[in-house]
Amino acid sequence: MSTPAKTRSQKPETRNAAPGLGKSAAQLVRSNNLWRDNYNPLRGLVIAKVVYLLEAAERGDYAELELTLRKIEKRYPVCKGLKTRRLAALEELDWDIKVKNPLPPGATPELAAQQQAHLRARYDLIENLTETFGFLALAEFRGFAILQKHRFTDGQNDGAVRELHWLPQWTFSRDGQFGDFYYNQDSQFGIGIGGCQLALGEANRIGSADLPRTEFVIREVEDPLYEIALIAFVNWAMARKDYAAFVEIFGLPNGVVIMPANIPPGQEDTYQASAERVADGVSGALPNGSDIKFPTSGFRNNGPFKEFCDAQDADVVLAGTGGRLAMLTAERGGLGDGPAREHADAFDQIARADARKVNQTLQRDFDQPELGEAFPGQPACVYFELAASDEENLKDFANNIYLLAQAGKNVSTSFIAEKTGYEFDADTQPENLTAKNAENAKQNAPERGIKSMESRL
Repeated sequence: MSTPAKTRSQKPETRNAAPGLGKSAAQLVRSNNLWRDNYNPLRGLVIAKVVYLLEAAERGDYAELELTLRKIEKRYPVCKGLKTRRLAALEELDWDIKVKNPLPPGATPELAAQQQAHLRARYDLIENLTETFGFLALAEFRGFAILQKHRFTDGQNDGAVRELHWLPQWTFSRDGQFGDFYYNQDSQFGIGIGGCQLALGEANRIGSADLPRTEFVIREVEDPLYEIALIAFVNWAMARKDYAAFVEIFGLPNGVVIMPANIPPGQEDTYQASAERVADGVSGALPNGSDIKFPTSGFRNNGPFKEFCDAQDADVVLAGTGGRLAMLTAERGGLGDGPAREHADAFDQIARADARKVNQTLQRDFDQPELGEAFPGQPACVYFELAASDEENLKDFANNIYLLAQAGKNVSTSFIAEKTGYEFDADTQPENLTAKNAENAKQNAPERGIKSMESRL
């Protein structure tokens, strides 16, 4: 775990090196904070503790809450599945540098082209750009995400951002719900509103001279998923424990042996031992006239625990997707074409929504500083955009060409060749596509090309 760099020009791997020890500050921090590796916040986690953690978060005391969330994201299957699925959908999107339309007052197309080339080159230099998108998107789960700009310090890229280094949420506190963030290197519990400046100092405040705000990319979420997932996880874990005990007791029906009458004197212990083995499920023989009953077999499947666990899962899925997806009914017959398509479409929509929020964060915290430094006093003409690319199925394209031709609107074969990659024979093909040719194109167009996001997911 590395500390935030104190100046813009320092290399992350060499900053604040401890003299005589041969270790960087980051290595010292990791060795001094091994207590986190031995701390399991899930021990003793009950609803009362969850309420305390949620109240502490309102005061900006995040350390214990975020350490708890780290474990839950690994241990709670629904939370882990939502996280993985949302990130996978987001990673399918493409990014580009777009030019504003219309251009701002005083801007020229030449200026826009220069800014577009500059900003694209800056994003191309970021080594962990894909991971950056995912980390910013996970603010929906964790409440906030903070990344620090690590820069090149020599060569032709001197000063450019090399990496947007993610900083763990459990190393931050905040001066109240809407105050400044402070770097809490030791993850001290209980530091929040009114205590950040005293306990951590001005040097650890993001926005101070040591940690200028322009060197960070920060995304905040007003209603994060953890407020639902924490309660659901505690209820789910409790029900799973009781469910395991229920299965242990009633999973195999207990037997009661009715012994025969007139047991020979002196054989009672032998008969009893044989009956106990059979009642416990061990193979054995019973004397003639014995009987065995299973009094628990009639109600051993009536435990409410599975339904209770499913209810917790449904709450998290509802909060994490904006609606119940078809995966909630998968075990009742599987996903058919309709539910599967609905499932994929829902995550496509979520990915696009996440992308818009990531765009706003990067446009504010990355685009504006970069353009302001490279083009001082000039209006910003371009912006970063993470979005689904405009992809079109060739069969749909051919069908549209056919409909246009039927309406008397012939389409240039050169345009069709550009869109489809088809080569037309100039000696035999007219310049425009007639209705007959369009009909042939429609019937013969292969279903190839770049697949839509739906089919890829």
